[in-house]
Amino acid sequence: MKKVIILFILWAGISKAQVHTHSGKQIGISLLEIKVRKALDSLKIPGMSLAIINKGKVVYANGFGFADLKSNKAVTAHTYFEAASLSKPVFSFYVQKLAREGVIDLDKPLFGYLPAADIADERYKKLTARMVLSHTTGLPNWREGNKMQLAFDPGTAFSYSGEGFMYLAKVIAHLRKRSLGNLDEDFQREVAIPLHLKNFHFVLTAKTKGNLAAGYQDGLTVFDERDRQSFDAAGGMFANVMNYSDFLVGVMKQRAAYPALFTAIIDLKAGDPVKQFFKVDSWTAGLAVIRMNGAAMFWHGGNNLGYTSSFMIDPDKQFGYVFFTNADQANAMKQTIENILFK
Repeated sequence: MKKVIILFILWAGISKAQVHTHSGKQIGISLLEIKVRKALDSLKIPGMSLAIINKGKVVYANGFGFADLKSNKAVTAHTYFEAASLSKPVFSFYVQKLAREGVIDLDKPLFGYLPAADIADERYKKLTARMVLSHTTGLPNWREGNKMQLAFDPGTAFSYSGEGFMYLAKVIAHLRKRSLGNLDEDFQREVAIPLHLKNFHFVLTAKTKGNLAAGYQDGLTVFDERDRQSFDAAGGMFANVMNYSDFLVGVMKQRAAYPALFTAIIDLKAGDPVKQFFKVDSWTAGLAVIRMNGAAMFWHGGNNLGYTSSFMIDPDKQFGYVFFTNADQANAMKQTIENILFK
């Protein structure tokens, strides 16, 4: 009982701490929460959790609205969501950690590690891990048939691809002598445990399932039928703002050890929908670069059926935010949070 009380006090302390914007201006918790709740109502988002990082510490974490509309279960900072494409930066970090250990060469063709039987384009033999992480493979985001083609010569252009991440996950599983069914065990040893990230998984565990927010689309519960026991590098992570913000803090503190994660590889061309909609300038080996307030910020967003998520970090200031929602395509919340924290 004492342990539970202590944990509650610690969590309450985080949610009531002082919060500063990117420019250093203090923002009142009440005002912050009024603006978030107003956005939830106007965007018709059932529930959301938000964490804010100031100077390398999580100074705010709280939940809003409902994790389940039928039971009126409230969202807390500990409520789990499908992280969707926020899985990709985590997987990118994992791959680059393995590269530092000599397990994989980021610039060696993946074909040399594991041929892909589902790509019917010989150019794929040039694909590397760095190309996958920077979305320069030419592979589609998601396939429409059994065999995939490349849209351009590898490494020559940007095109967001979940399929590339899935191929790289198979390569990593092969190199670690595992399958996608148990690769999460290796991820736990390599990333989650060293960064002290509890219940931070690429598969759905019993503990996560018991506190997972239901997904909604237009107010109706939605659920896709994908295999949640198979390691999904592109969008299969389950997280809450507590452990994901701890991941972001850990990554920022180790910035010097992972330069590829914070170095632009490909500039997005004018007219690219990702550039137009999300204001992305370029992409690193895992993160989008967005210039804001005269500085380079690092961002990623995510959408699974029934869930939307986003984070932004500034490693120079050790500043950032992460939020999860249980509403489909609720990307407008990104602008709401950034109007609060970056204006």
